[in-house]
Parts: sequence; C-alpha cells; structure tokens
Amino acid sequence: MRRVLGFLILAAILLAIAFAIGAIPGTLVATVGTLTISLSLPLAILALLVTIIVVYLVLRLIGLIFSVPSRFGRGRHERQQRQGDRAITRAMVAIAAADPRTALRESDRARRLLPQAPLARLVSAEANRLAGRPEEAEAEFRTLTEQQDSAFLGYRGLLRQAIDQQDWPLAADLARRAEVAHPGAPWLRAERARLALRTGSWAEALTLTGPEAPRAVMATAAAEAATDPIEALRLAKDAFNADSSLTPAALAYARRLRLAREERRSDKVVVTAWTAAPHPELAEFYLDTETDPIVRMKRAEQLAGAKPAHPETHLMLARAALAAKLVGEARRQADLALAGGLDQRRVWLLKADIEEAASEGPLAGTGEAEGAALRTALRRIPAAQPDPRWHCTACGTDHAVWHPACPACGVLGRVDWVAPRRGENASQVALIDRTAVSGDVAAPGSRR
Repeated sequence: MRRVLGFLILAAILLAIAFAIGAIPGTLVATVGTLTISLSLPLAILALLVTIIVVYLVLRLIGLIFSVPSRFGRGRHERQQRQGDRAITRAMVAIAAADPRTALRESDRARRLLPQAPLARLVSAEANRLAGRPEEAEAEFRTLTEQQDSAFLGYRGLLRQAIDQQDWPLAADLARRAEVAHPGAPWLRAERARLALRTGSWAEALTLTGPEAPRAVMATAAAEAATDPIEALRLAKDAFNADSSLTPAALAYARRLRLAREERRSDKVVVTAWTAAPHPELAEFYLDTETDPIVRMKRAEQLAGAKPAHPETHLMLARAALAAKLVGEARRQADLALAGGLDQRRVWLLKADIEEAASEGPLAGTGEAEGAALRTALRRIPAAQPDPRWHCTACGTDHAVWHPACPACGVLGRVDWVAPRRGENASQVALIDRTAVSGDVAAPGSRR
C-alpha cells in the first residue's frame, strides 16, 4: 500500500511539473545559415531533455563495447581464482591425509592457476616435503622468504627442515630470522630457547627462558663461554648468586675474580660455596695457589673452618696432612672422615697411602702394626662404596666432568655430583683419579 501511494504521489509531482513547463509562454528561434527553427519554449525544453538522454545512452553503449575485453579478462581471472582456491583446499586436505600423490597434483594445479599466490607456494612446498623431495620444498620456502607478507611462512618451513636434518646452527639462525619477520610468537620464542640450549648459546638461552629454567646452570655455562672478561665476570656472579651450592658456578666466579687479581674475594666465594656444599674441586682450587706442603696445610685449615665437622673437610685435611708428611694428623682426619659416613673407595685408598707412608717414615717401628693397617685398608677397598662422580639424574649416564646439559640425553641442569650405591657401577665414562678427586656423599639430584 505504501509503494502504491508513493508511486501516485511521484506521478502527481511529475504531472504538475509537466503542466508547469507547458504553461511557460515564449518561443525559441534558432537560425543556422538559411535554416530557421522556431519552437515553443516547452517543446524546446523537451527536445533538450531527449537529446541529453540519447547522448547518455550512446556513451553508455560505447563504454560497454570497449569494456567487453576487460570484463572477459576479469571473469577469467575470477574463475582461475575460484579454481585455484579449490585446488589449494584439496591439496591441504591431501597433505593432512598424508596423500603425497594427490597433494602434488593439486598443488601443481594451484601453482599454475595462482602463480603469485603465497598459499599456492606454501602447499606446493608442503606437498614436496611430504613426498620426500626436500630440495623442491626448500626452493619454494626460500621463494616465500623473498616476499615480506609471506617471509614468516618461508622461514618456518625452512626451520622445520633444518630441525629434521638436525642442522642446529642453521635452525637457530632461521628461528632468529623468523622472529624478525613475525615478532612475538610464543612458540617461536620457546623454539629459539631450545635451539640456543642445543647449540650451546647460553647467553641467548638466558634471555629466552623463563624463571622456571635452571638459570644458575645456564649463567655458569655462559660465563665459561664468554670471551669478554667483564661479561664473563658478570655472568659468573649472577650464577653464584642464583645458587651458591652449585660448585661449577662458584668455581667460575672464583676463577674470574682470581684473573682480575681479587684474591680475597675469590677466597671468600670458595669459603661460601664450601659452607653450602663442600666439594673436592673447591678444595683443589683453593689450595693450588700454594706449592709448599706446610703452607697448603695451613690454608686447608682455613677452609676447614667454614664446615669443620663435614666428612669432606676431614678428607681434605687428611690429604693436605699426608702431603705435608704429617702422618699422624692424616690418619686422624681420615678416621674422622670414615666415622662421618664417608665409607668410600677413595678414603680407603688414602688410608692405604697413609699407612704405607707411616711404614716408610723415620718414626716407623717394626712395621707390624703399619702392615696390618695397610692390609686392612687394601682389603676394604673392593667392598667400600663407589666414589662420587658427575651423574645425569635424567638418563643415568656418568661423566668425568660437569656439563650444563647432559651430552647423552640433552636434559638441562641434571648433571649432579652424586655417590652411587654400594655395588653400583661407579662410572660409565671414566674412572675419577683418586689423587685428584675426593668428595662426600650427595643425595641424588643435589648439585655439588
């Protein structure tokens, strides 16, 4: 009803306008050469309107004729676009279904229909990768990296290939480039952290890992790898502050301080670490500044004051006393270490050395008592507990030296100083030299 009413109102308005124009008086006269045209003014207005309409229609017709090729080309492009989109969809479905033949066929068709489309190149790369054609896939991924909008897709594809090939330095470089192309991706940050750990880029790993990571372990490794002395000292300090019971962290910091000629601060670090967790490598570092056996004994007594009742302290003093030819003191300290629960092979080996030195010394008696003590010590060695060693608590592999990440399984922060149980194989890698290493029993999982 409203439409009918609107049409009637519009018709009434048009009729009113027509009557108004028809009522306009006057005549329009035009002379062209000998031709004179005389029209009433309403008729002249009507002729002008008809002329305008005819000219408009002619121009529209001409435009339509000239637009036929472009319309045809646009229609063809739209058809190619639709067909190419369908080919991409079918290729993606084939890739998801692990159907390399269909994926290659549909991706090739998509590349023909949409040669410049990044998605067509992406499905082509993935199809070639699925079909076991890494060279073709790499070429497609590299082409994607040349376009700003699709660079991230290309770098991600190349990153996956590098990881599959276990080319970790290349993978780390590609991960950095991918983050430049598309910063802020959480999974990429985690991937970069894993690759930094895999390649030993500890300083980079420190910046990428979260607070749950063993930062003292990574900072220690970063300090050992740093070439700048100032940066190495800073990293070692951070590692020690994060965990003063981690012996490698304490040693890294103390070494850097000693290189900087800050002996007192270096000694203080070792004393603090010894208080937290006595370890034979700490004692070795602390004592190696002196060569005179008597002076070394006095220096060992200074370190012993930080943890006087600990079995490792007694063992350190026993070794220092034996080197200074203080056989009685060496025997006493070794017995205190045994009484403290350090029933290990290295302690009985030291006891054997002590009794052998006693039998050869200037105060040796008939040798009967010393000989019996020596035989007792040698007899106890096979039945004693194995010596402590660096041990990966994740995979169970032994190591001759500490590693931030286990070389066998790659797990970070699980190489700890532990003593195996009685009867367990003491070392799967190398036997620890009894004259260079000694230590107390540490619970599995503790870092010493």
